[in-house]
Amino acid sequence: MFDEKRWNPANIKKHSASDESDAYKNSLSYKDMSVCKSCHNIYHNKRWVKDDELYKSILKKKENINYTICPACLKIKTKFYNGVVELSGGFLFEHKSDILNLINNTVEKADYIDPLEKIENIEENEKEKIIKIYTTSEDLAQRIGRNIERAYKGEVDYSFSERDLLLRVYWKREA
Repeated sequence: MFDEKRWNPANIKKHSASDESDAYKNSLSYKDMSVCKSCHNIYHNKRWVKDDELYKSILKKKENINYTICPACLKIKTKFYNGVVELSGGFLFEHKSDILNLINNTVEKADYIDPLEKIENIEENEKEKIIKIYTTSEDLAQRIGRNIERAYKGEVDYSFSERDLLLRVYWKREA
């Protein structure tokens, strides 16, 4: 499964794309204190934040709310993803609930660091013993892959495409 285009995990970080090259993060200009209608993240001080107290205070000023859609929710709406994590093998479905809990915990921690890192979709194929997770960022896909490898061992492979701003993570464990 290894080919020349795949990177070893230690090299992924230095080859990863920056926010400046993410068209979804730069395609729109947002006004300060804009609120995403989907996830309620707030654009404040030139970055997206998740702040429940700030959100509540903005809601009190009903007439001045500038609703928009954040880059992550826009990616989800348009089905554009920057990360794919493919999990496979017999071990996967034997420990499916534990693995999905680990993924959910990883996403919660990532959301605290950067609220634009979200899971777009999860596809399960029990017949082929595969779960695919689509993410809005390369970093979240990488974090999920590393956490699963750390917790459950198995074989992991990272494939990063600089041109497409896409990271594919393949994890497999049979027993």
